[in-house]
Amino acid sequence: MHRSPPTPEPAATDPLEDPALYVGVANGEHDARRRLLRYLFDAGATVEMLEAAALEGRLATLPLEFALSTGRRYTLTEVAREARVAPQYLRAALLALGHPAPRPRERMFTDEDVEVARLLRRFLDAGLPRDELLDVMRVLGQSMARVAAVIRLMVARALIRPGDTEHDLAMRYAAAATELAPLVGPILEHQWRMHLREQATQDVITSAEREAGVLAQMREVAVCFTDLSGFTRLGTKLPVDRVGAIGSRMAALASEVARPPVELVKTIGDGAMLVSPDVDLLLDATLELKARVDAEGADFPSIRAGVAWGRAISRGGDWFGPAVNRASRIVDVARPGTVLVDDEAREHADERFAWAGRKRRSLRGIERRVRLHVLAPPAPTAA
Repeated sequence: MHRSPPTPEPAATDPLEDPALYVGVANGEHDARRRLLRYLFDAGATVEMLEAAALEGRLATLPLEFALSTGRRYTLTEVAREARVAPQYLRAALLALGHPAPRPRERMFTDEDVEVARLLRRFLDAGLPRDELLDVMRVLGQSMARVAAVIRLMVARALIRPGDTEHDLAMRYAAAATELAPLVGPILEHQWRMHLREQATQDVITSAEREAGVLAQMREVAVCFTDLSGFTRLGTKLPVDRVGAIGSRMAALASEVARPPVELVKTIGDGAMLVSPDVDLLLDATLELKARVDAEGADFPSIRAGVAWGRAISRGGDWFGPAVNRASRIVDVARPGTVLVDDEAREHADERFAWAGRKRRSLRGIERRVRLHVLAPPAPTAA
């Protein structure tokens, strides 16, 4: 009986030869793109992930995800079950830390996420308040996002070379992430301990608070807002990198003058917010910041500042309250090169400070007119 030969199986198509993965690639770059795709595919990337990354122009940085991840294996429900945390609360905590919102049954969480969730369970078991834990995680997520952004840009600028292919750059990124990422953790832990230690030395818990077993929410503090006059208009006159450099320099100067108990709460573009329980030290820091800005030269904008004294509350790494509102409005009416101080702060200030005038001003959002004092610069020291 005659049997016909078996029909040969069609050759399997290599998914990495999909033309969609090579759209816009120059002829000389085709082989480098193929090698990069093969590396990513073998590391666990799906064709869909590769197509999306190619379309968005981020194939060269995709290896970072695999270098910094232990593999996405869990859904949110599975992480919650492993850590014994309610899924709704875990979702809120992860979003506060900066995780993207997961889709239902999406496997986007790693073994490291499970460990973080277990730590969260330990904090809850220790009796820490649930809402305030979310505040802490929100501040931590925002801070770490800024740290990651600065480090990422620094490394990217340092590693790129003329004539790099996507494969060259991607492999260099992955190698740097693998080598440098473990070094950052100890630095962050050291800085956290240092800041916690310094802040603890400034904390004062009154006998009334100890007796009641509750810390007072509101405290009396001095608040200062500063910004650079005309900074917004600079964007129309100077290159973007120069404007960015001025903003960064302002942040650095504000950080240098913030010595405990003066706290640098935040910097926003060209502005800074300082808080202290001691008015005199806050005024000293403000005058020092003004002197440092003046010393930057004629092409650096002049500074203006508003200082207020009153009740405020610290929440989520920021400050809120009447004194904060007043200080933020006072700086809006301050002239370039001046420091305006409200009546309350003036009354708490030491006699060694000199004043160059006073006036009553209407402030946006504040009903009554506020009497403001112009803080005079310190007299020059005799040679």
